[in-house]
Amino acid sequence: MLKQRLVGILVLVALGIVFWPLIFTPPERREPLVLGPMPEQPEIDRTPIAPPQSFRESLEGRLPDVAVVSEAEQDLADEKTQLDDDAVQNVVAELSQLGEPEESPVRETPPATDPLIDAAGLPRFWVLQVATVSSVSRADTLVALLRERKYKAFSTLYQREDQALYRVQIGPNAERQRLEKIKPNIDQALSVDSQIIRYSQ
Repeated sequence: MLKQRLVGILVLVALGIVFWPLIFTPPERREPLVLGPMPEQPEIDRTPIAPPQSFRESLEGRLPDVAVVSEAEQDLADEKTQLDDDAVQNVVAELSQLGEPEESPVRETPPATDPLIDAAGLPRFWVLQVATVSSVSRADTLVALLRERKYKAFSTLYQREDQALYRVQIGPNAERQRLEKIKPNIDQALSVDSQIIRYSQ
């Protein structure tokens, strides 16, 4: 019996501790919340944004111009190496007899009069133009025959008035003397006067 009374007293004390602040403590007075005026709408810059510049475009203004061949020099090379269809057929057999280019055991250094870098800071490379033909099939045939004989040949398309022509060239090479060494063999095989000109892309 005594134990039950003690438990009841403890329960009453606990309830008094919980509810005492709610009953006897006056409520805290708070200042009323005052809303200020609405701020003005900010001005938005509606100027159109330029499209982002590509990495290539950002560099183009700082890159040097590519090397070019003068029009007169290129026209002369085209004239000296012009081959018609019949001539191409005839030189195929001659190219079959053409040997591989001789490899020099010692790499030659270009003379001081022929620097590797020009005044514009561009590297100087050379090609040997060996033929100018009017069809891609003829150009491909010549390139294939020359490559079989270890010549680094390639062809490029260019437009002359209303006619498409193809230049067959060997190179590019930084050593002009190496092209001069193979020029006589090429001239004899193709019956042309091949021309060494500045390499341009």
